[in-house]
Amino acid sequence: MLTPDFLKNLRVLFVEDEELAREKLAKLLSKLFKEVILASNGLEGLEKYEKSKITDEKIDLIISDINMPIMSGLEMLEKIREIDTEIPLIFTTARGEADNLLKAIDLNVSNYIMKPIDTTLLVRKITEVCEKTFFETQLQDKQNELQKYLDAVDSVALIYKMDENGNISFANKSLLETSKYTLDEIKTLNFNDLIHQDVPKESIEDTWEILRSGKIWTGNTKFIAKDKESFYLKNTVFKLESTHNEDEYITIGFSTTQENNEKREFQKKVIKSIQEFHKKEYTYKKVVLELNDRVKQLESYVPRLQEELAEQKEKTQSRQRQLDHYEMQMHNVDEKYHGQMTVKSKEAEEYSRTLAMIKQEKNVLAEKNREANNEIVATKKELALLMKTNAEKVKKINDLTDVIKSLEAKIRDLT
Repeated sequence: MLTPDFLKNLRVLFVEDEELAREKLAKLLSKLFKEVILASNGLEGLEKYEKSKITDEKIDLIISDINMPIMSGLEMLEKIREIDTEIPLIFTTARGEADNLLKAIDLNVSNYIMKPIDTTLLVRKITEVCEKTFFETQLQDKQNELQKYLDAVDSVALIYKMDENGNISFANKSLLETSKYTLDEIKTLNFNDLIHQDVPKESIEDTWEILRSGKIWTGNTKFIAKDKESFYLKNTVFKLESTHNEDEYITIGFSTTQENNEKREFQKKVIKSIQEFHKKEYTYKKVVLELNDRVKQLESYVPRLQEELAEQKEKTQSRQRQLDHYEMQMHNVDEKYHGQMTVKSKEAEEYSRTLAMIKQEKNVLAEKNREANNEIVATKKELALLMKTNAEKVKKINDLTDVIKSLEAKIRDLT
């Protein structure tokens, strides 16, 4: 239903050559519309309309007088219709002019009103004219909204249509992309051509029986693409109303390929884990059996080991008695050895004292020997000096040879 709020979103072009009438009616229109654009003749009205097309400020309704200077309302409408064949226009006229009105009808005029203008009647006619625009806008919005829904569905759902024999007559973009077929190619196929060979024929026949009875079938199906790759769909299939005595069926599916692949991978992992578990279980059982055999063997050794243990205990007790006897003997030996060691210790102490005295005497002799050696060295130096400096006294030295020999003899005695 048209509401005043709808008019508040519209822009109107009002063309009137009489200034007083233009200003008076403009006040009324400004209360109804978002914006009122004024023009004083048809040429000015045409220019303002053309400007609105350039600036993309849409004019939704034109109200115009017919008889005006420079350019009449009919001439203006004729020019506007060359640009826009649908924009609504209401003419105001001072008198009924059949020719003008007929021409206006030919130019797809929306309505007209006689002067003086009855504002109540004008508002009603404006409402009637704008109602069409309102519903067209509403319809367009709904169509746009519906198209968005269809696009959304088309992007996620895989849809195809087939006849009662399974011949495919339509497939949407998503199904074509998944199946790798073009629309022309898929129209040459039958439903069975898309079904994977893993699907039992009995299941397919049961599905057709349900569909032909008029019921909706829902389930998961495995398909095969043009490149022989598998894909999975969760389908809802239902019968359409008969057209030309032929039943048609529509299928809406959603891809479950990823889920099925993940499920298959999970199943493979489970099977592999079970196989590995069985292998480990077999190995463990084998080890357990071997250990059981080993335990039995060891259990058979227990009696003999117990006998050997008793024998070892007896031997140990016997050896303990021998050890006690030996310890007693060792005690007696230790006392005797202690006496001998005391005597030997005293002898060692005496020997140590004697050795210390000898070392002391040796040190004294060593010191004397060093002093004698030093004296010899000094004497030799003095002798060498005398031999060099007293070459002239060779004769005298020869006389003193006996003295030197005597000294040398003493030196020898000292060394």
